[in-house]
Amino acid sequence: MTTRAQADQDDPEKRVAARLRELRRERGVTLATLADWTGISAAHLSRMEKGERQPSIGSLIQLARAYGVSLGELVGDERPREHHVVRGAAAPVHEGPDGPYAMMTGLGPRSALEAVRLELTADRPERVAVHAGEEWVYVVRGRIVARIGEEEVSLVAGDALHFDAAARHSLWSREEPATVLIVSVAPPPGRPPHSAGSA
Repeated sequence: MTTRAQADQDDPEKRVAARLRELRRERGVTLATLADWTGISAAHLSRMEKGERQPSIGSLIQLARAYGVSLGELVGDERPREHHVVRGAAAPVHEGPDGPYAMMTGLGPRSALEAVRLELTADRPERVAVHAGEEWVYVVRGRIVARIGEEEVSLVAGDALHFDAAARHSLWSREEPATVLIVSVAPPPGRPPHSAGSA
């Protein structure tokens, strides 16, 4: 007979919610403190921990940086080793507010680089993210629009975009579904994030 705990472990979204609760309790951090660290409201964090709201890719990146873990560890897909192979068809797919996504990296918290494959559909609302580090977006298929600060950039399959993730940014698809690869790199310890006014 399957217990509720076993069922939750088999459900990727419930597993993410449980992992978020577990990490915060391990760190002894209140929701209010975590909200200060990430810029995500305490109410929204609470709903994510209860599984009532799925975290966006931007929220996952912010939370992983706050806790000092990798995205793969945060969503429970990681098996840390000296190398990590992801077979495209076998990568666990999670459902999020940005669309279905799969982790494509997994070396663990010692790695500064994270990669996510994200499926965008035209009916998804635009979601804004802001976090430390840099991002590189590659359009695998379809057409998307990226908003970086106040500027909009149209991208088609084969195009790539590199930007400072400290700027407000969002991605959405045009009329058709699109697939993008998002690579996020954390700033090295001690290195301040880029500033919009730097040369």
